[in-house]
Amino acid sequence: MWVVFSQSAVTSKRIDILKKRTMTTLTESINQIVNLTLDEKNAIEKAFDTLNIAKGDLWVKQGKICGQVAFVVSGKLRNFYFDEGGNEVTCFFVTEDNFVSAFTSFLTNTPTHENISALEDTVLRVISKKDLEELSILVPKMQIFRRVIAENLFIIMEKRIVTMQSHSAHERYEKMLRENPEIILTVPLQYTASFLGITPQHLSRLRKELLK
Repeated sequence: MWVVFSQSAVTSKRIDILKKRTMTTLTESINQIVNLTLDEKNAIEKAFDTLNIAKGDLWVKQGKICGQVAFVVSGKLRNFYFDEGGNEVTCFFVTEDNFVSAFTSFLTNTPTHENISALEDTVLRVISKKDLEELSILVPKMQIFRRVIAENLFIIMEKRIVTMQSHSAHERYEKMLRENPEIILTVPLQYTASFLGITPQHLSRLRKELLK
């Protein structure tokens, strides 16, 4: 027996699958830190909106106040700023199932020096500061979650500072290969080089050396 699906039916099914992933990965991620009841999961899903960012578009722009926190459902983001010479400096990359924001701006309600752009078409779940505060009252466990996110961010930033100050370019590249190989494979060379604090030419030489 053959079952034939029309193109519209297949497309509709794909959309349903994406919507299901969008609705579940957010609360699954939070549930790994604090155990949520079904009612709490529903309240969280309701509080977060879905936002689609096209490849190359900015979600956060330098000089503006960042008023949201986002969870990456699919896609990839790059956080960067411009130095005094007008050159882009990549701070970090954000992949699926991670939270992101220009946190200093978000917490202090001041303009950010950061930019966050989509390296590919990206789907986010976003929540404003006001809505997050209200959600934390409705679901007190979110206070614990917010503290853990802040602690993890501090650890990540501290490790990055240590890596940039005490490791050679070769060591930084090898560390990235071990911990984030998908970045090496999918992100443009100039962005990866900027993240490592080296030129694209230097990164090309490192790659060749490791292939020998």
